[in-house]
Amino acid sequence: MKTIRALRQFSHYHAGNFDQHESRPVADDIADALVDMKLAEVVDGDGTTPADGQPKAKEKVKK
Repeated sequence: MKTIRALRQFSHYHAGNFDQHESRPVADDIADALVDMKLAEVVDGDGTTPADGQPKAKEKVKK
């Protein structure tokens, strides 16, 4: 089981409905699929930090 956080609201056939920023544990294969589709990210147990412990880098916007 991996804990994921939804990046936006979506519905998944096996995992159910997710609200934006909702965190919950799901099966590894489902978590990997949702992350690959850019619907969710893997988080630590508290649901606030990416699993690798590194904060997400902000993208620089060129003006």
